[in-house]
Amino acid sequence: MENTLGSRIRFLRDEQGLSQLEMARQLNISNAQLSRYESGARKPDPDMIVQIADYLNVSTDYLLGRTLMVNEPEISYTTLEDQVLLNKLKSIPGLDRLIDQMAEEPEKAATLIKIWSVLQ
Repeated sequence: MENTLGSRIRFLRDEQGLSQLEMARQLNISNAQLSRYESGARKPDPDMIVQIADYLNVSTDYLLGRTLMVNEPEISYTTLEDQVLLNKLKSIPGLDRLIDQMAEEPEKAATLIKIWSVLQ
């Protein structure tokens, strides 16, 4: 089972140059507790998820793997079809990893797009 929450907490903590001990102190939890969250051994309660998201300056949806965007912009959907399409895209397993990889290697993304157009 994938540990999106824990891996995102650890990634963001590392990206911001924070040690587990430093972040745990700021959240008023033990270093061991934060380690369990990151490893997926324990799940934080909803209030703690909000505290972690606020501390790391991200949305709770991002931490929980419900969105690829760190902070959701204000979006108004013009049609119901747009919302339905977005929900379908969010439900595709592994799409977030594919998008991340494509963003890191745009030349491979261009090749993939060409292959996809041929398959159509």
